[in-house]
Amino acid sequence: GATGAETADGAPIVNHTTAPTDQGASQTLAGGDFYWVNDTTGAGDDTMGHNVVGIAAADGNILPVNTPPGWDQAVTTAQPDFDGKSMEVTQGAGWDASNRLTCAGTYGCHGTHDLPDFGGISGSHHLNQGSNDSVTVDPTTVAGSYRFLANIRGIEHVDWNFGETAASHNEYFGANLDTDRDANLPAAFGSYNTISYMCAQCHGIFHGSADFDAVAGAPWVRHPTDITLPNTGEYQYYNPDAGATRTYHLDVPLARASLPPADSSVGVPGSDIVMCLSCHRAHGSNEPDLLRFTYDMEANQTGDTTDDGCFVCHTAKNDDTGAN
Repeated sequence: GATGAETADGAPIVNHTTAPTDQGASQTLAGGDFYWVNDTTGAGDDTMGHNVVGIAAADGNILPVNTPPGWDQAVTTAQPDFDGKSMEVTQGAGWDASNRLTCAGTYGCHGTHDLPDFGGISGSHHLNQGSNDSVTVDPTTVAGSYRFLANIRGIEHVDWNFGETAASHNEYFGANLDTDRDANLPAAFGSYNTISYMCAQCHGIFHGSADFDAVAGAPWVRHPTDITLPNTGEYQYYNPDAGATRTYHLDVPLARASLPPADSSVGVPGSDIVMCLSCHRAHGSNEPDLLRFTYDMEANQTGDTTDDGCFVCHTAKNDDTGAN
């Protein structure tokens, strides 16, 4: 598609053929866009999107070949079946030159992992239960799961987040798993329903070993996810530029430990959850690493009083929390 949220047939556009001027808002859907990684009709930048078969060639910088960064086969080996179907990514075969990322199925994100590619979501479009801002609380089928992500909970914005506002947007499910996969515990997850667990199916090492017994160095190999944004210190001032109301920030969204009955315009430190999608897009963005914002946030770049990107949560790093 060229512009807008959907095709003439009503299908959501995830791969524009004309460069969006930005990401989110009224430029892309919630997942961002594959335009920036598409090497045929787009920018062809491997750092800016997932290299899905049919959209972009394999990323030659990723080794072992085609293996997702942070890959851990054990993450989904232990996951229970869903709707009677296997949820083990790659079905134990691993990744190689002939096994690449697909939209769905065994090597994909959407659906179950028992069948290749679109076999993992077969029939789901005809039974879709998630539309018109509906809530997916306890899914039992792919069709009833958030965005056909098997077993994942959430609230689906009617326009896939196109034209989002602080009061009208997707709602993501998260959980406070601050000791999840602790080094002293078995390698298992406390919840298979969170949006961050969805990402962990392929990037498990980035999600695992949040071991609070260690005070420095490893195992903090990544920013923590599925963890409560504290209501103390700098974090209590989430989105300080919006004042004391703690308005939900579209560039740095938070997941909910309990899904609200409808999308909410407020971020709640002490309750809401930091997730992978607080910083990254799912499909692609106009920033390296699929980030939702420009990572260079030196004061001279974004201004001493601008709290965007990391500063939305790490408010003290921009030295203006006293006014909020």
